[in-house]
Amino acid sequence: MSLEEILFDSSRAAADMAVDIIRQKPEMFDDAYRMCMAQEGKMAMRAARVVQLIAEEYPALFDPYFEDLVHRLPSLSHSSVKRSMMKILSFYDYGDNEELHGIIIDTSFRWMNDFDEEIAVRAYSILVLQRFTKIYPEISGELIAALQILIENAKETLSKYAGRVLKEIYRDAAP
Repeated sequence: MSLEEILFDSSRAAADMAVDIIRQKPEMFDDAYRMCMAQEGKMAMRAARVVQLIAEEYPALFDPYFEDLVHRLPSLSHSSVKRSMMKILSFYDYGDNEELHGIIIDTSFRWMNDFDEEIAVRAYSILVLQRFTKIYPEISGELIAALQILIENAKETLSKYAGRVLKEIYRDAAP
């Protein structure tokens, strides 16, 4: 059975079934990643969710794809793919490649500040940037300024989340 057949709908059961099959046949992860990065309609959304679940549950399967994901990140256009990839970046170990860090940080700031972007993509971007302040404290000032703008101008849900993150940044910076 192919992944396309398994992902006939957007249910969690279908995604879990795909994850279970990939766990048994890891070589099928490449198919899920390829479908996700193709960014074509509902299949991209469904495959992105499977890629995200695999990265959470079996990060070793995702490791070989991390660098490719980061290089593709700025050009992602499918909102579901963006959301799932940013969710991965909200928990994934970034390693120590500063070039990749820069791409992630730049893209996260761009998406966080884009008022036309989906709220979930913006929220995951905030979380990713918050994590990077622990590696690069020098980005804290820019993040604080952007969060203050979001608190004043974003929709209520994102505004409250930005406020909570801002409080955490200030708390972490306190002596």
